[in-house]
Amino acid sequence: MNQLRSILILSLLLASLAVSCAGPEIDARLVFTPAQFAGARWEETLERARGTTVNYGMWAGDEARNRYFQTGVAETLKRKYDITLHITPLGDVVEIVNKLLNEKGAGKSTNGSVDMIWINGENFRTAKQAGVLWGPFADHLPNIRHFDEAARARDFGTPIENYEAPWQRAQFVLAYDTARVAEPPRSVEALRAFVKAHPGRFTYPAPPDFTGSVFIRHILFHFGGARAFQEGFDEELYRKASAASIEFLNDLEPFLWRQGETYPATLTELDRLFANGEVDFAMSYGPSFASERIARGEFPATTRTFVFDEGTIGNYSFLAVPFNASNVAGALVVINHLMSPEHALDQSRTLGGVFPLAPDHLTAEERRAAEALPRGPATLPADELAAHLLSEADARYLERLEKDWLEKILRR
Repeated sequence: MNQLRSILILSLLLASLAVSCAGPEIDARLVFTPAQFAGARWEETLERARGTTVNYGMWAGDEARNRYFQTGVAETLKRKYDITLHITPLGDVVEIVNKLLNEKGAGKSTNGSVDMIWINGENFRTAKQAGVLWGPFADHLPNIRHFDEAARARDFGTPIENYEAPWQRAQFVLAYDTARVAEPPRSVEALRAFVKAHPGRFTYPAPPDFTGSVFIRHILFHFGGARAFQEGFDEELYRKASAASIEFLNDLEPFLWRQGETYPATLTELDRLFANGEVDFAMSYGPSFASERIARGEFPATTRTFVFDEGTIGNYSFLAVPFNASNVAGALVVINHLMSPEHALDQSRTLGGVFPLAPDHLTAEERRAAEALPRGPATLPADELAAHLLSEADARYLERLEKDWLEKILRR
């Protein structure tokens, strides 16, 4: 009897140990397959998500955006869906992509640290190829109807195939102070002439900072033709255009801020140099960034923005769900909300930027609200931005150009 009792106790201890080693129990309400999501009513997903916490891996390089999501967006999600939003701040999205790659390699298929991520470009390409994203899912979200097919097809040349959902738009602009620069350089070649005529008054963030990276892609587009880079990778095209681009950037370097011996590490540092009058130009993927900084008293009231006559690069930002998310249901509800007209209008009023939704896919009331959005003093009209929009290059060009910049400019 004592021997039987000992065996029973040992069995219970082993079972207890096995449970504790397995980690927290998975909530079947919150984790399900893409096929199960596709076959369910949206109301079922809403009900599953109610009362849960969603961990959002978000780029945290903009303090105004951080405050907005931690307050206004979080409060709306709590009120409408009883969802608690927890921000996991990221200096670069590659951090979370690398973590997902490591977790998949270690066999950690559940209990991931984030439930949704802000992602695009080469990070999406890497994550999709490695199979660390949950999906496909985007075409089953109710608010996908507000976006054109073009926004849902490719991300830096990579077919999306519903593994991420669009939610906001961006387009590169440059800012200048009209009190210091009467007429800005409106082409790549005019910029070269300006920089050489005004030594020390221009610089750009060091790639792979995403703003510095998009700046040098404009040089690549200038020498290779923008449309040629948008589908697939052509080695010969890249070889010729990148050689001319590297030569152009090396030619500029002695005339840059601090003779090109160092570059701003972040967009925030470049903004500070511009605000202090140390350089004549700032730049951003956000067309309304200068108006926002004027409103905050950071940039002179005489600041304005411009785009190159040959165009500037724009893209969509996307939201995705990691393969091992702990709260898939909550992530889908938050993503769908961030794609809504309600959120797009509120974010545009609060942070500015390009209104991301297709006008033809809105109600008459929503269109009127979008048309009535305030445009700051330094923000270009939407039709001017649209007329100069260039689509992003295939992500492989981006990766190669960043690598070449580091090797042939920064480290030479």
